[in-house]
Amino acid sequence: MTNMKQRLRNLFRRNKMRTRATTVPNKKEAPEPAQQEPNKKSGKQDASKQEPPKEEESEQPAKDVDVEIIPTPPAEGEMLTYFHVGALAKDCLINGFKIGAWQMQCTTRTDSDFYLSTFGEGYPTMRNVFGGVEVFKEVGNYSTSLGWFTSNDLVSEIGVRGMSFGSRLYGLLKSTIGTKDEVTFQTKLKCGLERDPVKVELVVPLCNEPLCLGYVMLAPLENWVLGYRTEYNCDQKGFDKHALCLGFNNGRTEVGLKLENFENLRGSIFQRIGEAWAFAIKANLYSSENVKQFAIGLQYDFQNGTLVKAKLREDSRLGFVYQSKIGTNIDVGYHVAFDGADPIGGAHRIGVSWGFHC
Repeated sequence: MTNMKQRLRNLFRRNKMRTRATTVPNKKEAPEPAQQEPNKKSGKQDASKQEPPKEEESEQPAKDVDVEIIPTPPAEGEMLTYFHVGALAKDCLINGFKIGAWQMQCTTRTDSDFYLSTFGEGYPTMRNVFGGVEVFKEVGNYSTSLGWFTSNDLVSEIGVRGMSFGSRLYGLLKSTIGTKDEVTFQTKLKCGLERDPVKVELVVPLCNEPLCLGYVMLAPLENWVLGYRTEYNCDQKGFDKHALCLGFNNGRTEVGLKLENFENLRGSIFQRIGEAWAFAIKANLYSSENVKQFAIGLQYDFQNGTLVKAKLREDSRLGFVYQSKIGTNIDVGYHVAFDGADPIGGAHRIGVSWGFHC
């Protein structure tokens, strides 16, 4: 059920970001109101002093899903993907801090092994509510799902995986039918091949999808990975991104470096201290636009399903997260954030999350 929870969370995040990408012309200049709130105080704000949006909140969704999406841990024997580099640091510094005013998730497994899931989240204004429902079924090496979202999108996925000549092969066909303003149809195919120490994955546009994506991962040494990722825009007939990554993870220590377009260098460190404590650091080490961003986080695991986290950003924004369980099937999370430079008069943010798994 743990992988199903993460899979559902990522499914709705991807489609929420896709919806935001189609409604916001320039994502870096116009983050959604609820995410803009923590960086401003009440009253008017000088536009010239407005700080750039944070990396984990404002990267272009259609291109930089690795910033938002925290991948599920690889199955035993599987290699890490490009998006696993720095994943422990992202989980420490992002997961739980993104809760809006409310968030609710429910997953039920039927006697015939169908997973029925619903998800919803929102902010105080109804126009920011987003959610949907999904049916998921897995039979052997095959899987299929059908989801509906409040953005009036129908999303279907058909997946297959298997082994051939000592290599692991997999494919996922995803189709989206949009009905909000007019009927639209989009289809893309994600396929991959893995044979230790090499992993290759491609996302091929089939219909009305502009981007062709892909990455290659190499594991030259135990606990080490090297990777290259690229994005090709079929509409503009040019490359949007070239990225290199280097990662180390032995279960207790994680180090990640990503260089994008030879202009932006990002790094992260995650370190466990004993069985309960851990800390994480994530920063822009170099930016061609001279944007300084970093976050430092600390977490304590009570080893009983309860986790407490704290995070400090470069703009003195402080955030705290409390995650726990009620029984075995209910997860709860609470989030509070405020301006560390002005705790009383600065902007405040609270969030509540409930997850039901039956």
